[in-house]
Order: sequence, then structure tokens, then C-alpha cells
Amino acid sequence: MNTGYKLLTGFTLLFLPAFCFSQNYWEASFSPGALVYYGDLTVPIATFRETHLGGQLNLKRYFNGEHAVRLNVLHGTISGDDNNYKSHSSRGNKFVGKLTEFSLMGEIDLKGRHRFSKKKGYQKTASPYVMFGLSGIYSKPDVTYGQPNSKDKGVDYPAWHFGMPFGGGYKFDISEKLVFGMELGLHLTLSDYLDGTQASGNAYKNDAFFFSGLTVSYRFMKFKQRRVVSMG
Repeated sequence: MNTGYKLLTGFTLLFLPAFCFSQNYWEASFSPGALVYYGDLTVPIATFRETHLGGQLNLKRYFNGEHAVRLNVLHGTISGDDNNYKSHSSRGNKFVGKLTEFSLMGEIDLKGRHRFSKKKGYQKTASPYVMFGLSGIYSKPDVTYGQPNSKDKGVDYPAWHFGMPFGGGYKFDISEKLVFGMELGLHLTLSDYLDGTQASGNAYKNDAFFFSGLTVSYRFMKFKQRRVVSMG
């Protein structure tokens, strides 16, 4: 049984019980933010010199006020430059490219059941949440190789990559339907080709990127019983 199948099975078993609850509603979100690349052209952590604007859209289906399945599309620019680090400057590679990620994630709102109660109705709430899932990432970097005989030069690396995004955030209700928040996610890839450098880099270290941003969400739902109390 391969790793991808195990992850998908675990994901399904974790969220299957949520389908048994009747408190269902949809939520759509937009998140403007920033992307930072991490990979062969960074040591040991990413540099904010290579920060670029990005954004994501997602549609969530909540099944009990706490558990949700989330379809997510993220788009932005990533880049890296060996000249940011003395230890890499002799190689001299650099790249820039557009990135688009399509993901299916599970999300757990840690205070979601407090927000919508059958007895009390709606209660204005601030709550943390966590998310994790699987993704497909498209990226075709424009790479400049610092050495004319680079092992990576001329190699046609694949443009599609599998990924595992996970992270968390914090959101607070403005009203029953309007929600603001912030989110931070680490998006791991299951390949070393995101930056166009593999043969002359660390072949055992997969690439990744971070996305952080603000979120604006709108809930599509109707409740017969409504009661607004202070945020808690």
C-alpha cells in the first residue's frame, strides 16, 4: 500500500463521521497573501527576499459546524536565488515562476460547535482551526543556471507535482455570515523539481513553499433559530 493511498484512506476515515450530522452549510473564502519558496536554492530556511504576492480561493462544506471538506485553488509567484547565500553563490542558479495548486483538504474548526448550537442558535465566535490534505501543483520555472555545464541544464523536469498542504489559522465572526481571519500554511511537494534544480542540488530534499494571508469568508446558510451573544 503506497503512501498516497494511506493518506487518502486516513483522510476519508477521519471525516466520514461528519457526514452523519445535519448542521450543514457552505462557506466561500478569498485570501490575499504572500508566498515564500523553500528548496535547493535556500539554506537552511527560506529568505523573505524572495517573497511574492499570491492569493487563494476556496469553497468549504461544513457537516457539523466543526468538520469541513475544502476545495482550494492557490496561485502566485515563487522564486529563489543562490546569490542570497554565500554557500550557494558559486553555483549561481536562480529561478522565477508562476505556481498554481489545486487541493482537497479537511478542516477542523476547534470551536465550531459553539458557534452553531441547536439550543442557543448562532453565537458570535472567534476560533482557531487546522487544515491538511492532498494537492496537485503546476509550476514551470524559468531557470538561469550559473554554470554552463550545469547537470540540470537541458533536463525537462515535470511541471506537475503532488503535494501535502497543512497549516492553520484563526477566524472571527463579523456577523452570522461574514467572517475575517488569517491563515498560514506549509505546502510540501513530493518532488524536487519545483525550482528546476535537482541534479546539482540535494536530491533527497523535496521542495516546498509557504503561504500566509488574510481571509474574508461568506457563509451560505439559513437557521430558523438565531441568537447573537458576545464573542468568546
